[in-house]
Amino acid sequence: MLIRHANAQAIASSGKDFDRKLSVKGKKQCENTKSVLSQLNLNHTEFTSFSSSSVRTRETALAIFQDESHLSFHDNLYLASAHDLRQFIWDLGIDRDLLILGHNNGLSDLATYFTGKSIFLKTGSFMTIEFSFDCSNELTKDLGEIENSYRCDIGNETFF
Repeated sequence: MLIRHANAQAIASSGKDFDRKLSVKGKKQCENTKSVLSQLNLNHTEFTSFSSSSVRTRETALAIFQDESHLSFHDNLYLASAHDLRQFIWDLGIDRDLLILGHNNGLSDLATYFTGKSIFLKTGSFMTIEFSFDCSNELTKDLGEIENSYRCDIGNETFF
């Protein structure tokens, strides 16, 4: 599962991109995403979960899942490229479903790589990609199938 952080404030009081907090719109996106994941019976305890450690991704993860004990936050996932994300996943070598919560352009490029389809994940989007094998180090180009995808555009919910 890939989740792009929800909408964030344009600037942080510190002036650092890493410190940007969720906007009001972003908090609403999280509420809607949490509801949709529940309707799809996707509970984050079924996933091994990894998130960028930036403020907006941490806030997104906690707003959607609420229980930090199942989440693992990593500085190296902050603004990670698709290449870096693939290497991170391959190095895990685990045989459980994964959840990666992060940023663009890396997440969209990763989804494109795995599915062979042109994908752009907007803020507050999630996508589940199914593979025919179980180990994370076997994931490769064009072998994933989009199982679910969702994006809440406050006032408009989009399934694609």
